[in-house]
Amino acid sequence: MARRASKPITVDPSDRMAHLVKLSGKALVRALQVRLAKISVAHGHWTFLRILWQQDGLSQAELGAQLGVTRPTTFAAVKGMEELGYVELRQQKGNRKNVYVFLTPAGRALERKLVPLAVEVNKIALKGFSEADEKRFRTMLLKISENLADDEVSLE
Repeated sequence: MARRASKPITVDPSDRMAHLVKLSGKALVRALQVRLAKISVAHGHWTFLRILWQQDGLSQAELGAQLGVTRPTTFAAVKGMEELGYVELRQQKGNRKNVYVFLTPAGRALERKLVPLAVEVNKIALKGFSEADEKRFRTMLLKISENLADDEVSLE
């Protein structure tokens, strides 16, 4: 059965900023998920692969920490990627406690297929934005993250 496209969400521009950002984030994720599904790659695997393409050979704990996910979530994703042949697990000599995750050639090759999909989604999302708009938008999103991180620290 073919998957039906999601019905567009009606958005009130006066909605809370958090709600607007959440809706935009969900739309970005959905757009990428649809593209990944066409080539049988789980969105969850994409998030881990993105990290490994930049830093291969992380421990499972380091990998999960970079994504802010729990150990069981990391374990399940890594196990699934191992079964698909995207990663292999290794222990370092003298350290039997930690298991390190390394890309296989197949996992590394996915970068050439998957990154263009993310680039396409970003291009679609920013359609109608000038370069200056995009730069200003990125600056604003980063500032929002910084402001909220500073607030969190101030509450400790």
